[in-house]
Amino acid sequence: MRSTASNAKAAANESVQREFVSMTRRAIISTADLKRMADVAKSKGVMVWVEIDGRRVVISPDPQYLHKPATVDLKPEDFTSFAEWQAWRDRERRLEASRAPEPERDPAWDIPWGDIPPEPIQPPLNWRERKAMDYLMARGAEVRVDWYALKDYGHHTQKKLEERGFVQASSETDRHGHPDQIWLTKAGAKAMRDQRAHRDKYPCL
Repeated sequence: MRSTASNAKAAANESVQREFVSMTRRAIISTADLKRMADVAKSKGVMVWVEIDGRRVVISPDPQYLHKPATVDLKPEDFTSFAEWQAWRDRERRLEASRAPEPERDPAWDIPWGDIPPEPIQPPLNWRERKAMDYLMARGAEVRVDWYALKDYGHHTQKKLEERGFVQASSETDRHGHPDQIWLTKAGAKAMRDQRAHRDKYPCL
């Protein structure tokens, strides 16, 4: 009797140890991997399986996904919900965009830099000169404007533009020595038109 009780106790201890090992043993596949497999099975409507250490783990989609017709093959009148119709419409729009021919690239963008001739205005205008010339071009050649209407414009910039023959200023000055009026010359207007035509021809500039 004592031997039988001892054997039963040993068997019980062994069973508890096996259960403990089973509970603490690392899973053969992670939860993240299972989720990825489930996502594939659901989205593709197929059975997904993986074999690890001789054990096969199988993920099967819900039966409703196995026999559900693909949205890509449906026509507008086949839809049963607004959400399905929206998904179909968005897909059709993407397909139309992908089938649309790509716009032709302007060959002017591919001209080698060394083959582009210099700009008509040399030396190039600095940013103050360019700003003043753009302002005067918007008003036209020989249209007089108030000297103070020009921003970031001073005697040094005016002198450089006058030396180019692009602007002229009135002889009347105020108490600060600034001319009352300034205007764009015809030569300056032509130079700016040529400059803009050059940049239109060579858009990479």
